[in-house]
Formats: sequence, C-alpha cells, structure tokens
Amino acid sequence: MLLTMLLAAAQPAADAAPAAAQSRIVDLIAREGGQHCLPDGQLCFELSDSADTGEGAASLIVSFPGSGDTGETSLPLPVFADDPQGLRLWPQIVSVRSGGEADGRDGLEMLVGVIGEQRAMYSGGGGTGGRLHLLRFGMAPHAIGLSGEVLDVVWDSSLMIRACFSEQDAKDRLDACHDEYEFKAVLKPGPDDGGELPPLTYRSFATAYPQTSRRSEDNSGQKLKSSDLAHWKDAECSYERVLRHNPATGRYEMDRPAPDCSVYTVP
Repeated sequence: MLLTMLLAAAQPAADAAPAAAQSRIVDLIAREGGQHCLPDGQLCFELSDSADTGEGAASLIVSFPGSGDTGETSLPLPVFADDPQGLRLWPQIVSVRSGGEADGRDGLEMLVGVIGEQRAMYSGGGGTGGRLHLLRFGMAPHAIGLSGEVLDVVWDSSLMIRACFSEQDAKDRLDACHDEYEFKAVLKPGPDDGGELPPLTYRSFATAYPQTSRRSEDNSGQKLKSSDLAHWKDAECSYERVLRHNPATGRYEMDRPAPDCSVYTVP
C-alpha cells in the first residue's frame, strides 16, 4: 500500500493528459534538519553530515515519516568524478515509475540529485561551482537502493573577483568594486520518446556584473558609467539542450555539445 501511495502527489490525474509531461519533475518540500520530502510527506531524503565537509564517505538517508515508520535507510553515495569538496541535495526529483504492475515491474523509481561543490577563496573574493549528479533510486517490496549515476552536468556557480585596489579605482568604478559572474541551470521535462528514462531539457543562464566585465580580461582600472551597473547575459553560455538517456552507456547525453563556459563555472 505504501509503494502505491508514495508518488501519488507526483503523478498526473487521469484527465490531465496534456499536462502529464509537467509532472515528471517534482519539487521536494524542505523541512527542518535538512530533510527534503515528497509533497505528501511520505518519503524524505537527506544527506549524511559528512556530505558538506567532503571528509569521509557520504550517504543518502531515506525515511518514511508519513507511514509511521521511524526507521531510516542509509545508502552510500558513489565517488563522483569531480571530487567535490561538499555535497548538497537537489531539491527536486524526476519521477520515472510510480509503482504497480502496469509495466510488468513492481516498485517505484525516481532520479535523485546531488550537487557537488568546488570552493575557492582568493584575495578580496572567492567563489563556488556546482555540478548536478542524478542517481537512480528505486524501491521494491523488499528492496531499496541506488543503482548508479545517469547524469553529471554543470549546474550553478557564483564568483566574485576584486576589482578596486585604491580610492581612485572605487571612484572610477562607481563603488562597484567586485566583478561578479553567475551561472545557473534548470531541468524541465523533455519531449517524451517512450524511453526507459524520460528525456529532460537543460537550460543554462550566465551573467556578468558590471555588464562590461569579462573574467578573461583585467577589468581593474575601468571607468564605469551608471549604465554599466547592470547584469550582462552571455548568449553563448545561456543555452538549451535536450538530454536523452542512452541505454548503451546508461547515461544521459546532450543532443549536441555544450559550449565551454568554464570562465563562469570553475571557481
């Protein structure tokens, strides 16, 4: 009974076929203590304490508060290729299968996300850069587990670089004494193709502030106008790609290569 109810809030109604694709990605509800739960509160996820420090093996902790079960299941996370300094939970899930026997398989399946962070500090500034790792999470009547990473993609970053070194610099830059660079991405449902895992649409947004700043250049000493104190959108690094699961590799792949946006994503 629990399995058939866990994703009820994440599934489209029978008369809502036009909006069905919109229901594949579900927002998790944040709770005190670091838990993120399905909207109905029956299934919750959180990361072990070691995830934020990057020291020691990290785990995904799964609990079922809505069922009255006070127990928890700790699932070891894989070692990620980017060797992150810290991890945080992606506050959404991708619904893959809601349980039952309609497709000949019991249980439910979803994609759970973990964001790995790299951090850097430098004189007068610093930054963080994150990558999203999607993992297959499944439950059957007598089993629960993670079965591997299916996606590793740049996700978010925030960089701040000092640009004033004297009072004259501050005057010339109208007190905008840091160059700021941001990169953010979102996942949306993609065009359904009936595959094992649902296609996804990846969209990124990259900006620089002030709008004349470029990380590849020395922006100190620039004289700024008031009109420069705005965010500039980088059209090349603000892009969209369709992600499709490749059964041969077991991973999602972009429909075409992404540009090199490391000036935004690498702290």
